[in-house]
Amino acid sequence: MVRFLPNLLTLSNLFSGCLGIVFIFSDRPLAAVICVGICLLADFLDGLVARLLHMNQPIGIQLDSLSDVVSFGVVPGMMLYQMLHQVDAFDGPIGDILPYTAFIFPLFGAYRLARFNIEAGSGDSFSGLPIPAAAVYFTGLYLVANASSCTQCAHIFINPVVLLLSLVMFCYLMVSTLPHFWFKFKTLTWTGQQVQWIYIILVIILVLLLREASISLAIVLYVFLSLLHFSIRPAS
Repeated sequence: MVRFLPNLLTLSNLFSGCLGIVFIFSDRPLAAVICVGICLLADFLDGLVARLLHMNQPIGIQLDSLSDVVSFGVVPGMMLYQMLHQVDAFDGPIGDILPYTAFIFPLFGAYRLARFNIEAGSGDSFSGLPIPAAAVYFTGLYLVANASSCTQCAHIFINPVVLLLSLVMFCYLMVSTLPHFWFKFKTLTWTGQQVQWIYIILVIILVLLLREASISLAIVLYVFLSLLHFSIRPAS
C-alpha cells in the first residue's frame, strides 16, 4: 500500500484541481483558491514521498504531469477566463472573444510540462518558469479580483492590459530557456543559498504590507531574482 502513496497524492492533486473548476463556475472563488493551495501541497508531497521511498516510477512522472495540466494549467486558465469576463472592457466581437484567450495558458503549460519530462535538469535551476509558479500568479490575481478587502488593488491589476500582458509574459516564461532557481534548501545555512533566503525575506515583507496582492507579486519577484541571480553568477 505504501508504494502507491506517491500516486495517490498525485491523484489528490488532480481531484482538487477538478473541484477548483467546479468552484470557479459555482461563484465560490475562495474555495477555488484553497483548491489550488491543496494542489500545490499535494504536488510537493508526492515528489517528497517518492524520494523518501526511493521510488522513481515512469508512470508516476507521467501521472504528475497529467495532473498538473489540470491543476496548474486548466484551473488558472478558467480563473483568467472569469476575470476577462468581469472586466468587460470591449463591446462587440472583441469583447466576446477576449475571455477565450485565457485558454492559451493551459496550452503553453502543457507544452512546458511535456518538455520538462524529457529534459535533464541542472540540479539547481529550472529551464523556464515552472507551471505551478505561473499558476500561483493567476490564482493571486483571481483572489484580488474577488476579495472585498482588496478593491483598490483590483482597480490596478484586474484590467485587460495587465491581464493580457500577464498572459503573454507567463506563457513565454514557461516555454523559454531562461533559468529560474530551484526553491529547495539543502541546509539552513546562508552560504550558497543567498538567493533563496533573500526571496523568503522579501516575500514576508510583501505579505505583511500587501496581503492578497502579495501572492502574484511574489511570483514576479521570483522571476526577477532568478534572472538577476543567473545573470551575475559566475559561470561554472
